[in-house]
Amino acid sequence: MIPVNKSRWRLPRHGLMETSLKKERESLSSKQVISTLTLLHTYDNVTLETVKQLEASFHFGDSQNSEILFAWCRVCIKARYDLIVDKALEFVTTQGRMKFVRPIFRDLLAGKNTANMLSMFSKRRRVFYHNICRSMVEKDIQAHQAST
Repeated sequence: MIPVNKSRWRLPRHGLMETSLKKERESLSSKQVISTLTLLHTYDNVTLETVKQLEASFHFGDSQNSEILFAWCRVCIKARYDLIVDKALEFVTTQGRMKFVRPIFRDLLAGKNTANMLSMFSKRRRVFYHNICRSMVEKDIQAHQAST
């Protein structure tokens, strides 16, 4: 479990909360952050407000670590945090690894607004992906279109 002093998360004390959270975030290893975000993604009750607070405090969306950004995008998409969609699309169109691309596309397809995501997977972008990744994502898109 991650050693976090939860009492500091409840009430800000004259601007000290931001400093405290930053120190706590910096004390966590990447593996701890990834594990926490992966676990958070499994919960069905993560609210939009929670995601906004986490982003404001920890700035996971600005991470240069692909694993952290991937996990954070999945949490945000599931919580319907629309501001992450463009970031997630940028991530999957610059990151060709199927372990990142396919789950994010599936998460986006499960959402309500998929037109933007489908346009990002235009012929121009498709050539970026390895043949197997491209084929699997196209199958996911076709399955989604057939079910709607």
